[in-house]
Amino acid sequence: MDLVLVRHTEPERGLAGVTGADPHLSRRGREQAVQAGRALALEPFAALYCSPMRRALETAKIVSEAVGLDAVVDEDLAEFDRGAQYLHFEDVGATGNVYENYMRDDLSPWGTTAVDFRTRVTAAFDRIVASHPGRAVIVVSHGGVANAYLGGLLGIDRIHFHSPEYGSISRVRASKAGVRTVVSLNETSHLRLSTCPDPAAHAAALSKSR
Repeated sequence: MDLVLVRHTEPERGLAGVTGADPHLSRRGREQAVQAGRALALEPFAALYCSPMRRALETAKIVSEAVGLDAVVDEDLAEFDRGAQYLHFEDVGATGNVYENYMRDDLSPWGTTAVDFRTRVTAAFDRIVASHPGRAVIVVSHGGVANAYLGGLLGIDRIHFHSPEYGSISRVRASKAGVRTVVSLNETSHLRLSTCPDPAAHAAALSKSR
């Protein structure tokens, strides 16, 4: 069974209040989601899951149109900062903001712990794996979610061990024996492709073979 983790694409900047806590995608983010969808449409998938947060929902909607699958929302795929003001990862450490706590594995400003966060997201991925034996599944979520899950598989204690780019792809192979193997981290070549095959036509052809 193959898990394909997609980090949501770029959210809009400069938003405040409730909108700033759950931002929509920027124009560039929508373009990145289209590129990710086109790349993923070249592969056969059985299901598409996503976080309930707007940046992930909007990314998943664009990807879903490319791969021909409806997105299933899983609340446990939400980022640790749900309800808090969103800050772009590239700004972390540069502004002296509270996300420096995250870099130290201190999630108390968001009302949770690193252990509880990793436990939650790992359980979500385990449910997805169990529901689709022998198939391939897309999961659209967040940088923190990917760090927590993949780091656990790699035996890394820290929650944050890499900085996945917006729209990046990481892959995990799950065997029938329960072994999880990280196949790739932070794939971004698809975000630089200027041309791709027609995703809708390819998705239609794939659906006939399922």
